[in-house]
Amino acid sequence: MRKVLISIGAFSLFGAAALADDHHDHMQMMSKMAKDMRIEVDAPGPMKAMMLTNMRGHQQAIAEILATLSKGDGEGAAKIAETQLGMGSPGSAACKPMATSGELGDMPKMMASHMPEEMRALGMTMHAQATKFAEEARNMKQGGDPRPALAELGKTVQACNACHAAYRLD
Repeated sequence: MRKVLISIGAFSLFGAAALADDHHDHMQMMSKMAKDMRIEVDAPGPMKAMMLTNMRGHQQAIAEILATLSKGDGEGAAKIAETQLGMGSPGSAACKPMATSGELGDMPKMMASHMPEEMRALGMTMHAQATKFAEEARNMKQGGDPRPALAELGKTVQACNACHAAYRLD
């Protein structure tokens, strides 16, 4: 009887080990399936750092816009959008199709040369949408209906999300 119990125990241990190996293999397979499939933007380290800083600035601008809108200040929100996100903002320079050297030096032109064309197009969409938001926010009177402006701001954020869903900087 003792030999039978030892045999059963040994088979149980082998079975548990096999199940653990199967679980480990399954987890590795799931990890590979969850691999980040976004396109990596190949740019020098300092340029990637600058791009990430710009994008964090965009996030901060959205937060400031929302805080300003919550006070019913459409004009203030429009000013933030135009100066920090819109077509005339410094961050838009690298997304423009014919980025050139200018008041920001060569950095926008260099950044543009490393961005895939589709990424630049998504960036332009975001900057153009921010300008449309600014126009709607300016139309909002103190205490007026913020919904048209918020709809344009939502489209601005959707453009950000589309780019982040397609591209990554490591």
